[in-house]
Amino acid sequence: MTTANSIEKPTETRTEQVVLILADISGYTRFMLASQEALVHGQQVITELLESIIREVEIPLEVKEIEGDAVFLYAVKPDDDAAWEEVRRMIGRKLISFFEAFARTILWASESTLCPCAVCKNFDQLKLKIVVHSGEALFHRIGEFSDISGVDVILIHRLLKNSVKSDEYILMTEAAYRDISFPAEFEISKGEEHDPDFGAIPTYTYFAKGGGPPTRDALERYYAAPLRAFGNDLRFFAKGYFGQLPILLGWTKPGKFGELDDLPVRWSVRVALAMGLVLLSPVLFPAGAVVQAFRVLSRRRRVAAAV
Repeated sequence: MTTANSIEKPTETRTEQVVLILADISGYTRFMLASQEALVHGQQVITELLESIIREVEIPLEVKEIEGDAVFLYAVKPDDDAAWEEVRRMIGRKLISFFEAFARTILWASESTLCPCAVCKNFDQLKLKIVVHSGEALFHRIGEFSDISGVDVILIHRLLKNSVKSDEYILMTEAAYRDISFPAEFEISKGEEHDPDFGAIPTYTYFAKGGGPPTRDALERYYAAPLRAFGNDLRFFAKGYFGQLPILLGWTKPGKFGELDDLPVRWSVRVALAMGLVLLSPVLFPAGAVVQAFRVLSRRRRVAAAV
């Protein structure tokens, strides 16, 4: 007898010409390994940075999935030439805006943190690297689940491990370089990667600026509007404080953000830590708000005096 649950749902497949993008954050794992607190905060920081990139995404760019500390995106090439030209320009703008959003979030996070843990003290050591490839992908859907696969999807993931001597760049295959139209002229370095399966892969690299210590100009702009700076600092403080709860209680899995499988403490200890955060919040949160307000005013005066 055949039941409704036993009926296989049809598989839908199609092949599309696509531009594939992997935006990867590096430099945080060694800090996350330092302590339990660094592990928890490291996940929060990576989430915030990934969200800053995702907020820049707009159609026809789409987020396929979060892969640890990377975002996998794609754009399907339209058949219309005029529409494709607009997509080419949009992708170029967005690739640059990813670095701008990343740098902006590093500034906000580094200026708002009150935590002395290894991750929070080293925000500016986090970097962004982007790999881009154009090719063909197989889109397949089984019921409510969808995926994309193919040789070109494998290739872009292989290119995350490359020979580029930098932590901040856009690495493009030759096909991607032809497909992208950047908003301005950039210095591009031509190179070549080698893969045991794909052989020699011609590449074009743009060395960008995403992380690093905030510049003087960026700090001036940040503190030019003290109320906005205070609101941003308070938001980061609240997310940093209360964002620890779902991680400690297991609602957010640490393995989702990297190679680490679990927090290095027992369940009973995690529950005790979570309860302590909740019980202390009526005291610590108002105190944190006062400290943030004082920091904004004092840092604004210091930045103004240094100009």
